[in-house]
Amino acid sequence: MIISFMSHKTDKDILGFNRWIVLIAAFLAMGLISPYEYAWSSISPIIAEANGWSLNQMGFIFTLFVVFQSGASFPTGLIRDRFGPRLLSLLGGALTGLGVYSLTFNHLPSLTLLFGIIGSFGAGIIYSNTINIGNKWFPDKRGLTTGLISGAFSWGSIPFVFWIRSYATVDNYQTILTLMALIMGSVIMICGYIMKDPPTGWRPKNWSKDTEKKINRPSIHQYKLKETIKTWQFWFLYASFFLISGAGLMTIAKIVEFSEHIGFLSIVGTVAASGLALTNGTGRIVIGKISDIIGREKTMIISNFLTGSFLIIISQTNNAILFVGSVMIALFFWGPSYALFPSIVGDYFGEKNAAGNYGLLYSAKMLGGLYGGYVAAVLMEGYGYRFTFSLAGVMAILAGLIIFLPKYKPPIWNG
Repeated sequence: MIISFMSHKTDKDILGFNRWIVLIAAFLAMGLISPYEYAWSSISPIIAEANGWSLNQMGFIFTLFVVFQSGASFPTGLIRDRFGPRLLSLLGGALTGLGVYSLTFNHLPSLTLLFGIIGSFGAGIIYSNTINIGNKWFPDKRGLTTGLISGAFSWGSIPFVFWIRSYATVDNYQTILTLMALIMGSVIMICGYIMKDPPTGWRPKNWSKDTEKKINRPSIHQYKLKETIKTWQFWFLYASFFLISGAGLMTIAKIVEFSEHIGFLSIVGTVAASGLALTNGTGRIVIGKISDIIGREKTMIISNFLTGSFLIIISQTNNAILFVGSVMIALFFWGPSYALFPSIVGDYFGEKNAAGNYGLLYSAKMLGGLYGGYVAAVLMEGYGYRFTFSLAGVMAILAGLIIFLPKYKPPIWNG
């Protein structure tokens, strides 16, 4: 009776303000953790020069950041279900700021790694908390709101990229990173205080049976985690997620270095780094909406194929305009992976246990980070930038081809 009564309360009754305020808080918090990935290619060469660290060492640091950010998703989801997002977000905000500040520890790679790992885990806490706000508060606008929050993970880095690229030097980068840490940590903590989940069974005003029917999945079975991992479809999705995430993360981490290696002017790397963040976020909303119309699998196949094709163009061109344009298009089609994969998990395995199921699938990004950071750096030193970017293009295309198999086999819920 309590749940039924609470489910008829409005968002203003529960929060004291409109649910869109929670969305804005989630959007801002998500945006402020994006420099961990999307500003890395801009700041890492300066840190390397200041400390005398090699390309491999910087790649290894980036890999650890991605691994621990991704690895935080699954345990955070379990804890959040029990205690809600507020306290976790306050903790995550503090750790996020600490991690960025640790990059100012000159000639102390061990401490940088230690606190960087702690900070990236904090960023993972924020990612997991914010990405679920759309599901909790906007069951009537799930695709739109989740796409917006997911897009913030790339958009939020744009002002930081311009700040770093315009002003950061070996002499002043510590000051800039300290200010970034203060801004990121404090604003995320404020946003975290605003975030709160609705009661179980809550639905927005004007909710109807017709609305409920529109969001129903075709499955008649809600897969628990132990059932999900026994299906071959899950592991094919896992392989696809690893391949596409590795290709894109490598591009994000190395695009500025590649631009400079080719001999382009500094502005080309700046525009590429900021442009990919803009198109990456936009693609999550646009392609996510298209997937509702033409189907999830078909959209993923097309998006991954186009991502790979433009990565191959990037690897071969010496034209600055074509280089920047191809980077922006490749990331436009790559970014939606982080909207499409959680959606297809719900399609295949049900929404009841989707947080746990997607949390496990999202761990494939840890392997993608290992490739995109450290392995890619080794390949670049051994075989060159052009070969490594071409290989990433092939990986993205293969990620799309893998999706064919789950598409054209009997639905798993009939098994």
